[in-house]
Amino acid sequence: MRISDYLAMTKDTMSAYNRMCAPVLLKYDIPQVSFDILMFLENNPEFCTAQEISEVRGIKKNLVSVHVEKLVQGGFLQRGTVSGDRRKISLAVTEKAKPIIEAGLAAQQKFYEKLTAGISEEDWAAYRHMNEYLAKNVRDILKEQE
Repeated sequence: MRISDYLAMTKDTMSAYNRMCAPVLLKYDIPQVSFDILMFLENNPEFCTAQEISEVRGIKKNLVSVHVEKLVQGGFLQRGTVSGDRRKISLAVTEKAKPIIEAGLAAQQKFYEKLTAGISEEDWAAYRHMNEYLAKNVRDILKEQE
């Protein structure tokens, strides 16, 4: 696979994911970035600060800040402190966000099922294994470029 093919597939995968989530966004009248933040926090509770959301999920810091503020104001997120470092602010999904989260998890499951349709468990395991190497190599490239 050429690098351009890989990059195009990555972009197309995100577009397909966003399209599959679009009915949830419409139903709950929520922007994609706000939805992405809620789902990220639900799926990755170990990354609970705005900085971690930005770094790990790859959403620009200013977008995270704006959407977090709107989610807090709307009662979908609550702020807290990070144990061991009171200067850091943790974010947690509230009960009010649960219907969005449930619909989002269902959309993610449907996307996963469609994405992996026709792939054997053995091939899928090999793909996940290969992606671990790719992820490590990408992190190494980033460290070299710092």
